[in-house]
Amino acid sequence: MKRAVLPLLLLAGLLSGCEDREARAENARLAARVTALEAQVRALRARQGSVATVQQAAGQNCANELARVLESLRQDDGQYPPMRLVTLPDACIDLRVNWHVLKPQAYAFDVTDAAGQVLTTQRGP
Repeated sequence: MKRAVLPLLLLAGLLSGCEDREARAENARLAARVTALEAQVRALRARQGSVATVQQAAGQNCANELARVLESLRQDDGQYPPMRLVTLPDACIDLRVNWHVLKPQAYAFDVTDAAGQVLTTQRGP
């Protein structure tokens, strides 16, 4: 009986050694995959951050150009023009201007991206 038990114990030890190696190998593959996915997420976040920065700058550029147009018209006429006479500058292409106020002596507007996210707000006197 002792002779039959010894080979079985040896066999069990060998099998568990194989399982441990396979488990370690699988864990190593999974760890490598997780590391690769984390690197992809970091790269996407970095790229998304630069896209947001570019969008923010484009929105600010649009607002600055539109404010210049409005101020130029006010200097010529003594007041800001009615909305129907305002032509958006080229810097505002692909952006939206949402007017809050456009009166003879004051203006206020937001510049948003196509998704409606406010990029900047501009107010005149």
